[in-house]
Amino acid sequence: MKINNPYELAILLRSKLKAAKWTFNKYGFPVFPKEVLLDDCPPNVEPIQRINCCKHPQNTLLCSFANDKFIVCRLKRIFDELNLYSKFAGFGGFDLSPRIRWSFHRQKFNIWLSQLATAFICLNGQKILPNFRTGDFSTLFTLESYPQNSTFIVGTLGCSKRYNPLHAYLFKTKLLLTRPSQLIIYGPLRKEYKKILEDLVIPYNIRDDFRKNSFKESAKRRAA
Repeated sequence: MKINNPYELAILLRSKLKAAKWTFNKYGFPVFPKEVLLDDCPPNVEPIQRINCCKHPQNTLLCSFANDKFIVCRLKRIFDELNLYSKFAGFGGFDLSPRIRWSFHRQKFNIWLSQLATAFICLNGQKILPNFRTGDFSTLFTLESYPQNSTFIVGTLGCSKRYNPLHAYLFKTKLLLTRPSQLIIYGPLRKEYKKILEDLVIPYNIRDDFRKNSFKESAKRRAA
């Protein structure tokens, strides 16, 4: 199916979810019931660029912590590739960027489209880990789409090199709002964020990103 632009895709996904009697909240965002969520993360985590070449999808959580161009590519093909997602043990949800410096409406739309597409994947029977990402404080309400005390996943690639007190405050606020039963960290975790998690007694699990894991495997083969 040819998708001309993200807005057309959003409206189409919304109509399909409405036809399937999916629940929406007062903000117009899809509500994810507990039964479509994973309680824990599968052993492996790989990025959405690996959707066609993952060796062990049955033991892998597919995530979309990637450059927006890769995410948009998958979104445009979502109807044709729906069967690919069902091969994986779970899906970490679409993560189209809602950057803090962007306007509220642009942040909101990207999160809305990501959640609509993720809910559509759920309609095919795939379970997900809720995506912990939001934009600035104005889009914190988008986390209300998920039940509190769920296991969430967040990607830190590209945002762990430099400490920002405002980002740390936002991170703490999100934890207080959602109270995750566990937070899966895809990528490195700064000591400042680790302290926040430990101070709030939030269990967390750090998963190396695919690139780092690949380097580890290459080093093992060279050493053998």
